[in-house]
Amino acid sequence: MKKILLLMLFALTISTSYAQRTLSEKVNYFDIRIPNQPLDETIKSYNVIVEIPYTLTVEELNAQSLAAFEEEKANYDNLVKESEVEFQERLASHDDDVKKAEARYDKEMKDFKSLSLLERLALTDQGKKPQLKVPAKPVYVKPSEPEYRKPNLDDHLIFDNKVMADGVELKGYERGNDLLIVINISKMQFQDNAGQTFYSQPTNVKVLKGAETIDEKNFDDKFQFLTSSSSNTINLDRHEKSNVKKIMGNINNYLNEEFGYIPFPTVIQIEYPKNKGREYDALENAKIKTISAFRRLKEDTSMDTRKRSEEELKAVREVWKSELQKINYKDKKAVMNKKVAKMIFFNLLRVDIRLKDKTVAEETLAAIQEKMIDLSLNYTEKTTLTRLEEQVYKM
Repeated sequence: MKKILLLMLFALTISTSYAQRTLSEKVNYFDIRIPNQPLDETIKSYNVIVEIPYTLTVEELNAQSLAAFEEEKANYDNLVKESEVEFQERLASHDDDVKKAEARYDKEMKDFKSLSLLERLALTDQGKKPQLKVPAKPVYVKPSEPEYRKPNLDDHLIFDNKVMADGVELKGYERGNDLLIVINISKMQFQDNAGQTFYSQPTNVKVLKGAETIDEKNFDDKFQFLTSSSSNTINLDRHEKSNVKKIMGNINNYLNEEFGYIPFPTVIQIEYPKNKGREYDALENAKIKTISAFRRLKEDTSMDTRKRSEEELKAVREVWKSELQKINYKDKKAVMNKKVAKMIFFNLLRVDIRLKDKTVAEETLAAIQEKMIDLSLNYTEKTTLTRLEEQVYKM
């Protein structure tokens, strides 16, 4: 009995030693969206110039506001005297106003009393019985002394074109002189139509490389709805200032959609075998380098760093492809068996998708399909492969 137990234990040990345990690690990183119009690789930097029709500065506005305040202070004594004279005039006419009100009441009451009882009752029920309304005696209210308040900058067309230019950020590029972006904003135009206000604010954007115009686009050059109120009832400056900010936001979005490399958060899963016996050192090293390369891809990672990471991932791909040559698909007890092949193939395909090389990704897919019978994918693995395959076809 003991011999049987020992043999069973020995067989279990042998079986376990050949069973590779699949491990995986997920890495969060920032991928980048490829622009609609990728720029020449020689372009590494950009500069922005914003041309505006607004010349008023904060300093000038504060100076104007302060000057108006000083004028109010200098005129305050005259304002008080004028208010006192006006009060005396209203006070003097008050007695006459009272007499007129009383006379009007006496006449209305006389006419009222001349009516029949039923007519008087009807008017009383309707609240139309004459009433004496004596005007209130005027009360003098001294004008408030002038108090200085800083002007609300939102109500004035104050812009700093340098600050506006700094607000334009082309993702994936640094500030420099390889590319010039010129933004020309015109004054806002208003138009009334059926009690509603419409506007246009033609704005031109040019993207230049030297003397060559790479791209040009106009914004808000056609009249469009602004508000259901007429233009003489709204704060035009406030609407114009708000619209300039909107235009600058739209321009920034457009430039990045067309030329920028916009980062977005995503995750990748890397599979590897347990390396307790050191049979998989090459695969473990490949895993370490892959994870390190992805972890460097932060939201603000420069394009140069991204390219270095891509080169490292390409080098890792070669290691995986080399290790695939060692696979024994027929012997499940082999160190490099089909279970290891699945890990490598999935890693290759995920990294191919990350590198956005459709040709290479399709080659990896073809290699997997060629080995489908030998790989014997289970349901979960087939589902994973289908999802990755769909990503490849969308590239």
